[in-house]
Amino acid sequence: MGIPKFIVSDEGHANGTRMRDFGGFGDPASPKNALLVECGQHWERKAVDVAWQCTWRFLRNLGVVDLALAAREIDSVEPSPPMLVRVTEAVVARTPSFRFAREFSGMQVIAKAGDPIAYDGDTVVRAPYDDCVLVMPVPNNVKTGLTAVRLGRIERR
Repeated sequence: MGIPKFIVSDEGHANGTRMRDFGGFGDPASPKNALLVECGQHWERKAVDVAWQCTWRFLRNLGVVDLALAAREIDSVEPSPPMLVRVTEAVVARTPSFRFAREFSGMQVIAKAGDPIAYDGDTVVRAPYDDCVLVMPVPNNVKTGLTAVRLGRIERR
């Protein structure tokens, strides 16, 4: 479909099963396939735009909508090729004082291994490798025991 810019691949979600993980969709031996689009932070206007574009492109690609109507709804600018980010781990808040080292909105790349990402009580949460991607960081009030952010690597082809 060409959007969004990042394709995020992971092995599941620690804080609850996603709809795409039920039934045959979560079975590697099944021929079924599912698509989950992370449009961005739910309250951001651009998340609506990403969802709209993905929906129209998906329906167009399946051939189930009028092509002229789809052409009016789909942005005319062709997106750049997407990048695959493979999630390697989830950072779970261990204390109620969990806080990020700075404001992150998601998909930022932490350049160097060891750079601070967050503080969890007395523990500094550091990037485990160079070019660490922050996937969907919780913006504030991270709940103890829940995922604060997922960490990923960009897979180069």
